[in-house]
Amino acid sequence: MFGLGFGEILLIAAVALVVLGPERLPKVARSAGLWVGRIQNFINNVKTELSQQAGVAEFRQARDSIEAAARSFEHDINANVHSIRGEVDALKRQLSKDEQQAETDSTPEFFGSSQNYHLPVREAPLLHRVSLRRQALQRRRDMRPRHSITPKLRVRRH
Repeated sequence: MFGLGFGEILLIAAVALVVLGPERLPKVARSAGLWVGRIQNFINNVKTELSQQAGVAEFRQARDSIEAAARSFEHDINANVHSIRGEVDALKRQLSKDEQQAETDSTPEFFGSSQNYHLPVREAPLLHRVSLRRQALQRRRDMRPRHSITPKLRVRRH
């Protein structure tokens, strides 16, 4: 700990025995051992605190980098949504222009020409479709024989 070798520790113990005497030496050695243990415990606690703080700093750095990546991703998504909205608006304008042109083209003077006009096709509403698995299960249920429930009588014996 302090760079003391065995010989130096033996010299300190001999001086302490002479100075303190044999009666007080065990009590002083015990209290010195307790103080050295407390100092070592304090140093270990400081080391663990520092390592925890370093871990927290690394965690904060990782959190900040993740937040920055999320912000850039959100910015990209917003830019894409903005461009898509612009395209949709352009398509809506083009569609309204086409509808207005179709209305002007459908006047009676154009009906006699040889141009082919197509009426807009409306899509049929989606029907509820049952999966093939459910259909098979329903067929199995329908094929089962129907049994009537007959009550079973219990006989009590005394």
